[in-house]
Amino acid sequence: MFDPAMTKARSNTAERISVRGLVQGVGFRPTVWRLARKHNIRGSVGNNGSGVEILAQAAEADVDAFIASLERDVPALARIDSIVRESIGTSDEFQDFHIAESEVTAVRTGVVPDAATCSDCRDETFDPHARRFRYPFTNCTNCGPRLSIVEDIPYDRRNTTMRGFEMCADCRAEYKDPADRRF
Repeated sequence: MFDPAMTKARSNTAERISVRGLVQGVGFRPTVWRLARKHNIRGSVGNNGSGVEILAQAAEADVDAFIASLERDVPALARIDSIVRESIGTSDEFQDFHIAESEVTAVRTGVVPDAATCSDCRDETFDPHARRFRYPFTNCTNCGPRLSIVEDIPYDRRNTTMRGFEMCADCRAEYKDPADRRF
């Protein structure tokens, strides 16, 4: 007797995907989050000292499509040097996809140089109706300082010179939203 649930279970795969290159501080994790949602991937993404680690669980075809999108749709300032896929069997451990806490490991990655203000931030800076009107430090994951403010890897706010500055409620909401360019 044919059981569609059994076919689905057999086609479900789980992989550890290691992404190396300049992938921290450039909006890489939110990009992975968006692509994972698009391709029905369950699991997580997080920074570590070597780059970014992804745990992906889905039908094998969906994982393949996700990887293809990841290679094609990287953030503008990112550079992927390698993607290593490791099968970890089949799993139904994850119910959704989330951005995990960074893992502190030996540092084997770098941070991209500081970048000029992007057009979105520039528009906000000069828009008299925008919250950041005339704010000289406007930036996002597409632009702004990285190398000049980072003190340690993984690249997280707590490892930058920004950690001592309290965020207002609006900035904190942007910072916690993976769909926002200021995540």
